[in-house]
Amino acid sequence: MFISIITPTYNRGGYPFLKDLCQSIAIAKKYEHIDLEHLIVNDGSNDNTEQVILDMQKTFPFIKYLKNAENKGITFSKNHALREAKGELVMDVDDDDIIPFYAIGLRSGMLQKSEKMWLCGNALKITEAGMLQFTDNLLGYGIEDTWKCFRAFYEGKIFAYAGTRLYYKEALERIQGWNEDISSLCEDFDLWLRLISSCGSPAFCPIPLIYWREKECSLGIDALKSGAYLSAVAAIKSCYRAYYEEACNHVSHTHVVQLIGKNDRDVHQLAVNVKSGRAPGSPRS
Repeated sequence: MFISIITPTYNRGGYPFLKDLCQSIAIAKKYEHIDLEHLIVNDGSNDNTEQVILDMQKTFPFIKYLKNAENKGITFSKNHALREAKGELVMDVDDDDIIPFYAIGLRSGMLQKSEKMWLCGNALKITEAGMLQFTDNLLGYGIEDTWKCFRAFYEGKIFAYAGTRLYYKEALERIQGWNEDISSLCEDFDLWLRLISSCGSPAFCPIPLIYWREKECSLGIDALKSGAYLSAVAAIKSCYRAYYEEACNHVSHTHVVQLIGKNDRDVHQLAVNVKSGRAPGSPRS
């Protein structure tokens, strides 16, 4: 089954990370003879990122280069790649991750053997010293029941590590991809809740599927330190509060799916409220 890997990137020309990622994909592709494409979206970089990607295409012909005319953010970039993706299966991978040689074939096989529409798994951290850290990383687990799973994701008890996820493209299209009105700090959190409500709980792989880098500074780390990430997550949670309470009461899957389907507009309006500084649910002026 053909796989599309999507990676947004911005101003990575001076770093080796993107090349390291592509090299790891090339090794995984060769290891199990996997048919894939790697859609790299240059999100309006103002350094030499474009030339770096064009040069890498000569070594890695599976790269498909996409470019935003200006910096549009992660959610726009992921949806840009999703629209161009040819694969039946879609992976989203950060531009500084490394994929273990076995991890693409393993997750693809597990998802196709399951009756699920998406999959996530465990991850290992690469320390700044370049060492893999096992301690406190293998924390994920799977939950079969849809609404117990919804509740666990909502409460932050389980987490779909970046780079470990694999989706049927049909599932992402069913929920219209990533919500571009949601802050890029928590676009995946919103996506998981909508995926669970629409497509059910994910398959889970306990074996590490990605190596992610520890950094002192990044958009995500800075957001955690400032409290912006937790604030954004709280805003998303407030939108889904009624569904969370329904899940706690063990209502039927069908009933909750219908409720969430009817209220997708509220998620977008919530993002508008957050951007404009209004509290969730506050009236427009």
